[in-house]
Amino acid sequence: MIRRFFQLVVALVPLYAFAIGMCFWWFGLVETVSEWIVTLLIGILLLAVIEGAIFRMWLLPSWAQALSERFYGGDYFPADDPIVSLAQQIINEHRTDRIPELEKLARSDSSRTRAWMELARVAEVELKDPQKAAEYMMTGARKVSRKEDAAMLMWRAVTLLRRDDKTKARAEEICCDIISRYPKTTYGRLAAEHKDEEA
Repeated sequence: MIRRFFQLVVALVPLYAFAIGMCFWWFGLVETVSEWIVTLLIGILLLAVIEGAIFRMWLLPSWAQALSERFYGGDYFPADDPIVSLAQQIINEHRTDRIPELEKLARSDSSRTRAWMELARVAEVELKDPQKAAEYMMTGARKVSRKEDAAMLMWRAVTLLRRDDKTKARAEEICCDIISRYPKTTYGRLAAEHKDEEA
């Protein structure tokens, strides 16, 4: 959040400088309206070039990554994402010996929702261990920064744990935790609806 605010401030600095410059020019240096208009047009052109460079080279790549993370839980193309690529290789080639490597990758980028989803997917699909998958989801919920992502990971853990009668009680504990900690998120409301249906 602080990083996004800083990016916004940096993007607005040239605009503020332009506005202040035009005020000083108008009240101090300009002799005719035509001079001011020419200066204004040059200033707008310069501002467009600077803002375009800031957006193209810094803001847009950062925002695209954030949107990708939000909608897809990570990079869209698996080949471009080492975590997704390794997880798929483990599943395709049944390389359970590489799971520690995947876990290390996930922990090195622990704020990524997709990392924990892939780790849980490997535990569920390749290890056939939904409890382990749920553990990964819960660990991820503690590491990710967005409340919506944390609630989503917790809800996925709930759905995994509900499959076994032995872990249904734990699933309900997590469900209550989602409701109390993230009531305004999509998954907080979903968990609340589930509790209402049970009541």
